[in-house]
Amino acid sequence: MFEALRDALKIANPTIAVSVRRLDLPDTLCGDCRRKSDHFLIRINRRKNEQVQLDTLVHEFAHAISFLEWEGTGQHGPIWAQAHLQCYHLYEKIISG
Repeated sequence: MFEALRDALKIANPTIAVSVRRLDLPDTLCGDCRRKSDHFLIRINRRKNEQVQLDTLVHEFAHAISFLEWEGTGQHGPIWAQAHLQCYHLYEKIISG
């Protein structure tokens, strides 16, 4: 399921270069999104259960889409909210088959 969601998010956002990695991260961190010189790196804590990983992927991909808003304000603003909704709709399509 994780790979299907990751691939669907990338296909739906072809103008944004994103790498997704599942790594051992501190227990307090579900994941994050980091801007690199030529792409975004989304890190997901692979020690979390699958549902948390899926939710985190949706959340962090929305950060990649709305990064300029996040970078400017540090807040989950309206652009991030719209991006999150778009990502969540893809998630719903994936889980419903």
